[in-house]
Amino acid sequence: MNHTLAQSILLLMWVGLLSSSFVVSGKVLPYASPIAATCLRFILTSLCLAPLIWRSCNVKLTAKQIGQYALISGFLVLFFVGLFESLKTITAEKTAVIYTLLPLISVLLSFMFMGIKTCTSQLLGFLIGTASAIWMLINGQNNLQDLSNWQYGDSIFLAACFCLAIHVLLIKKWATKQSALTSTFYIALLGSLLLFPIMLFYGDLAHLVWQSHTFWIWLIYLTLFTTLGTFFLQQHLLKKVSPNAFLAMTYLVPAFVLFFQGGLSQFILSIPAVLVAFFALYLITRAP
Repeated sequence: MNHTLAQSILLLMWVGLLSSSFVVSGKVLPYASPIAATCLRFILTSLCLAPLIWRSCNVKLTAKQIGQYALISGFLVLFFVGLFESLKTITAEKTAVIYTLLPLISVLLSFMFMGIKTCTSQLLGFLIGTASAIWMLINGQNNLQDLSNWQYGDSIFLAACFCLAIHVLLIKKWATKQSALTSTFYIALLGSLLLFPIMLFYGDLAHLVWQSHTFWIWLIYLTLFTTLGTFFLQQHLLKKVSPNAFLAMTYLVPAFVLFFQGGLSQFILSIPAVLVAFFALYLITRAP
């Protein structure tokens, strides 16, 4: 298979899995607090990967690398906790609207901290991509007032998006020399260690519905697909593409969210905006 085509397919898989987390995370909230749900999915991800890491010569990290991975994982933990917390007061569609700002946040932070400059055509692509993503969501929303009202959950999720952008930039800076499997394991493991004591004191474990089959089905999905799957694809893809071009793919998140929640009819309404988003991606990725 052509290398570029394979990379594009993997990017679409990553976006699709990522988009499903907006919908599924909201379904977990009635059964567990944001901190408990995030910690449990990190623990389960670590347990799934531990045998594979052990068989691959038990890759060890230096003290400096552990510190770097702890920082990488810490920002990811903040994103997931922010996502769960925001979904208490706002809808998945609303989080998807705010998420469209992520590539622009990445452009700003990558310039400030890594000196990555964005040419005029790329910047135009980012602006067009943001507009196309918002257009998709407006097409799929019956009550536009829900999108325009700014709430506490919106502020929480905007801060979470800054954390995710920093997380991706730090992976590009520090973690691309390791294999995707190793990076995924240490991010999940250190995330578990960071969150576990917080979960014990502030995770509201007394109200966690352990006995619910529905809770475990959704949690296992979040573990295998939207944590393990997206982590692995993210580490693999960031070895080959810039963080800005990588995050630009999130302009397609609204289309996936609309499809997951409204079916094919909702997606068809957003096709013109999706085509505009692909044009934006062309502008962003064609420049070096």
